[in-house]
Amino acid sequence: MLKRIFFLLLCVTLFSVAIPKSCHALSAHSAVLIDANTGRVLYSHNADKKMGMASTTKIVTAITALENGDISSVAKVSGNAYGVEGSSMYLVLGEELSLENLLWGLMLVSGNDAATAVAEHISGSVDAFSVLMNKTAEKIGAKNSNFTNPHGLSDDNHYTTATDLAKITAYALKNPKFREIVSTRTKSIPWKDHDYNRYMVNHNKFLTMYEGCIGVKTGFTKATGRCLVTAVEKNGMQFVCVTLNAPDDWNDHKALYDNAFSEYMPHKIKSKDEFVVSAKVKKGVSDTVSLVAGQDIVAPLKSDEIQKITTEAVPFEDLQAPIKKGDILGTLAVKIGDEKCGEFPLIAEENVELEKIIFKSASQPFSVSLKKVFWEWITCFK
Repeated sequence: MLKRIFFLLLCVTLFSVAIPKSCHALSAHSAVLIDANTGRVLYSHNADKKMGMASTTKIVTAITALENGDISSVAKVSGNAYGVEGSSMYLVLGEELSLENLLWGLMLVSGNDAATAVAEHISGSVDAFSVLMNKTAEKIGAKNSNFTNPHGLSDDNHYTTATDLAKITAYALKNPKFREIVSTRTKSIPWKDHDYNRYMVNHNKFLTMYEGCIGVKTGFTKATGRCLVTAVEKNGMQFVCVTLNAPDDWNDHKALYDNAFSEYMPHKIKSKDEFVVSAKVKKGVSDTVSLVAGQDIVAPLKSDEIQKITTEAVPFEDLQAPIKKGDILGTLAVKIGDEKCGEFPLIAEENVELEKIIFKSASQPFSVSLKKVFWEWITCFK
């Protein structure tokens, strides 16, 4: 009997050791991991379920502000911003500071006061700025989200999905200033009425926990639970991971990245400026224009997926001269088997000038033209 028990314990021990760390059972109620370059979904769990997202909202706030405001412009802190509840960068009532410094406080220490000050500075009010946030999300293709505030405090009508938030984040990371801010670990900025600066430490511990992490944002309220958005750039690929209501979010993200980087390798489908297709052009000195890839097109693939790649070039309809080199004139759709793996811009490789058509003058009166014809007729008999 003792031998049997010992044998069972030994088997359990060996089995436990054999389980890789990447087999961590996810705590997240909703999760997604995507390739930032193509948008390809590499992992999904309840990813299209509408949920609260707490302060990860500020990803949308930041990119909306960067695209609609001047970061060097100066904002004045109102009573609304000064008095907002929750996490804070400790703005002083009436304090004046640049939009850029507000964004540091927004993204590093998750200042709800900074979020409100940003909204009022850009749009005049939180409500007006929320409309602008929704326009930003719609432009990016986030179809299942609605934003009613810039900070993420709970509201039944304030929600997103893991998929939408990942799309928005991948888009935002293309903005150099956004990327700089979310990847920064500490920042010091001036502080009114203090003889020392604000010293802010990024709440995103994943920056130091995982090799290649480049941001982006944490979030928590009692209603939403722990929310986390991270991005990692490694092995020639850039992935974005989102978990919503995840009690063990740090380990969730680690496990998802470990799996993704072990299963996928980058595969270049097209190089920037590589010829793809010729497209017809109307009214030009040439009746065609060469379309090339507007960027390197790299997709994460498993070893057995390379042979499944197909592409379809789709030039825009009714292309007309004049065309300038670099104009976006079509798209290249990439598929892996039946799975759509993103659409990428096709650009003009050369200029196509407008064809010059020489018309005979029609400005002369009819009588003058008739006289000319008659005179030519008479002279032919001489």
